[in-house]
Amino acid sequence: MKTKNWNRLCISLLLLLNTGFLMSMILSGTQSRILVTISFYFTVWVPCLIRKILKIKLPESMELIYLSFLFLAQFLGSVVNLYAKIYWFDSFVHFVSGILTAVLSISILYWFHKYDSKSIWFNIFFMIAFSLMIASLWEFFEFTSDSILKGDTQHVLTTGVGDTMKDMIVAFLGSILTAIYYAYEKTMERKQLFYKLEKELGGKYGGY
Repeated sequence: MKTKNWNRLCISLLLLLNTGFLMSMILSGTQSRILVTISFYFTVWVPCLIRKILKIKLPESMELIYLSFLFLAQFLGSVVNLYAKIYWFDSFVHFVSGILTAVLSISILYWFHKYDSKSIWFNIFFMIAFSLMIASLWEFFEFTSDSILKGDTQHVLTTGVGDTMKDMIVAFLGSILTAIYYAYEKTMERKQLFYKLEKELGGKYGGY
């Protein structure tokens, strides 16, 4: 099955599951997670909006990665509420986000015509820096949301800055591991993950 068809299938299943949980919340009178459940109907279409509005060539494989992360972070984490039920789930999601944002950084360089496969050290630095920037922006978003909605998504009331620092550290570790793999693939000339990503993005600015 082509990646595009996988994406369509994933979107259909995610929307079906989300609708089931939304109806369950409404019938049971659960109010706390209704807004994040409704917002899922919008976030699932972000890749399509990027293609249509910003006219950016977004690889189907990147959309599949995004949908997988959305299922993990927003659906399982917030809608199903695994963040509250499994103590390590939040750290796991942030670790995965570090990996995915590091991979996304290569696409960012391609989109702005700045990618050169021979500039391995610059690419590694950008991967880690971009991942840390996203992790920081997310923590800014959580802090702002808590301040406005009087919530405690950062667990400031119970852990001080401990939870925020832990989230950023595990994201950093995820980006480091991805950068190490990128360096390995490049130096050993392995035609694997990043090779396929470069090929799908066009492969105009460097090769193996």
